[in-house]
Amino acid sequence: MDTMGAFESYVSAVETGSLSGAARQRKMSQPAVSQQIAALETLYGVKLLHRERSGVRMTQAGEILYKHAVIILDEKETLQVALETMMGNVAGTLTVTATMSISQHLLGNVIVQLAEQHPDLKVVLRADDRVLNLAAEGVDIGIRVGKIGNGDGVVQKIATLTTIHVATPAYLDTHGRPETPQDLINLDYIQYGHEADQIATLLSSGDRTIQVPIKTGLTAQLPDLIFQALYSNLGYTKAPQFLISKAIKNGKLEEILPDWRIPEIDLFLVFPSRETRSPRIMAFLKVLMGILEATEGIKLVASARQLFQSKPAK
Repeated sequence: MDTMGAFESYVSAVETGSLSGAARQRKMSQPAVSQQIAALETLYGVKLLHRERSGVRMTQAGEILYKHAVIILDEKETLQVALETMMGNVAGTLTVTATMSISQHLLGNVIVQLAEQHPDLKVVLRADDRVLNLAAEGVDIGIRVGKIGNGDGVVQKIATLTTIHVATPAYLDTHGRPETPQDLINLDYIQYGHEADQIATLLSSGDRTIQVPIKTGLTAQLPDLIFQALYSNLGYTKAPQFLISKAIKNGKLEEILPDWRIPEIDLFLVFPSRETRSPRIMAFLKVLMGILEATEGIKLVASARQLFQSKPAK
């Protein structure tokens, strides 16, 4: 019996709340996960889970086994990391989740550089704007923009993102270029689905900060749809500078009210609560920090600069 594998399946079932969730996380069939948990029940002579329509629920014995299984799996991970660190190995699989925009426009370069530096390291990238429970989803590290939400994990702020209002010159030629913040109400705002800006937006100039009414014309859930609407001259939008700086320089987009600034957006790393900083993670962070440092419109915080300046894992 693969006792360690059975522990992993059991912990996954508890943390995802279902056998099917554990099967997806473990990349196994649901019957295989069920068989492993049944084998644990036979081994210890106790019932571990109540199987219900809504999922699974631990028995009293199951709660005891879960606590000890978590400790055992933590020790296994700690041992593996210690050995990898001693040998300087950067290998295996690293699972990363990030927002759609970060994944599409920044992490491709990270993955390419990691492949060149550490050919034995495989990166699995999950582009998702949802707030995930990293431990339950089997994710090693998350990159989040703005609000973190209620997902579990250890959070570290690493940077701030400059954002600006933009539109196509053709749209502004037709609808007029705002001269004051109050003029924004005359334009149609293209809103990204998770944003709080529905009827107003904050703008700052010097020491003055004001809330300005806006008129939302379209709301979309995907960054690509936002830009499709933008380039179709359907309105203006708010976007991180690193996404649109090239388009502004070549004249495809135009900044609106450049003397008024939008509040910066925070960029965070999120680690599972039981995660240790393995050579795989440190190698990823080293490359990530270097790319963020060199990207226009992204400003690293001091603690992130320490990661950037630290020695890379061999």
